[in-house]
Parts: sequence; C-alpha cells; structure tokens
Amino acid sequence: MGKIKLKRRKKFNQIWQGIINLKETMLIQNEKLDKLTNITQNLENKVNEIQKKMVEYENKLNQLEEKKEQLRDEMVQKTNLLAFQLDRQEQYIRRENILIYGVEEDKEDNNDREKVLFKIADELEIDLEDNEIRRVHRLGQKRRNNENPRPIIARFVSYKKRNEFLTNKREMKHG
Repeated sequence: MGKIKLKRRKKFNQIWQGIINLKETMLIQNEKLDKLTNITQNLENKVNEIQKKMVEYENKLNQLEEKKEQLRDEMVQKTNLLAFQLDRQEQYIRRENILIYGVEEDKEDNNDREKVLFKIADELEIDLEDNEIRRVHRLGQKRRNNENPRPIIARFVSYKKRNEFLTNKREMKHG
C-alpha cells in the first residue's frame, strides 16, 4: 500500500505541479492579454483622436473651399465692375474722337492728316484752330497698296467741337 500511496502522491504532485504551471501560464497569458488590451485601447484612442482631427480638418477644408468660392465670386464681380468702368471710361474718352474714312494717303503722309482735317473743317464751314485739336493720326500699319487708305482718327480738345463737325456733316449731306 505504501507504493500505491507513493505513486498516487507522485501523480498528485505531478498534477499539482501541472496545475501550478498552468496557473503561472494563465497569469502570464493574462498579463499579455492585459498588455494587448491596453495597446488596443491606446490604438483605439489614437484612432479616435485622428478621426476627430480629420473631421476638424475636413471642416476647415470645407470652410476654406467656401471662402475660396466666395473670394472667387467677389473677384469675378470686381473684375466685371472694373471692365464695365473701363469700358465706360474708354467710351467717355472716345467721345471726343471722330473717324474719317476714304482720305487718300500721301507717300510721305507726315502732315497731311492735319491739313485734311482743316480742309474738311473749311468745307463744313467750321472755324477750327490748332489748339482745338488734341491729336490726329492714321489707324493701323501703312499698307503697300494704297487701294484702301487707312482711316484718320482725330481727337478734339472738346466734345463740343467734335459735335460741331458731326452736326455740320449731317446738315451738309441733307441740305
């Protein structure tokens, strides 16, 4: 009986040692599981932080996109306004101009433009002084063939003098 007890005792000690080893292994595994759980929780927290930042950045990006569109719209409006104002200004400046077509060009064509303007003024019975003319010149590049002479543009110092030319021209045509 002593041998059986000894065998049982040995067997019991082996089982007990197995339980202790199993318990230690479980403790080690639980520690590893706790570490993994902590790491997972930290990763989840970091992912949540990143997601929050992404939402913030998306909101900021949307705000910037809206601001960009708003600025673009404002720029388009201002550009259109400036173009309109520039057009009006150019029209206002051109209101002192007249274009004269069909006047043959001399080969030299140095002073003939003003002479032509004074000749037309005489034909229209308009008193024209040198100081009433701001500038007279032909438009465009000189052409080799004189078939279609370039128009002459004359700018007067006053709108009144320009209108006098146009009014007398109409009266001369109809009268």
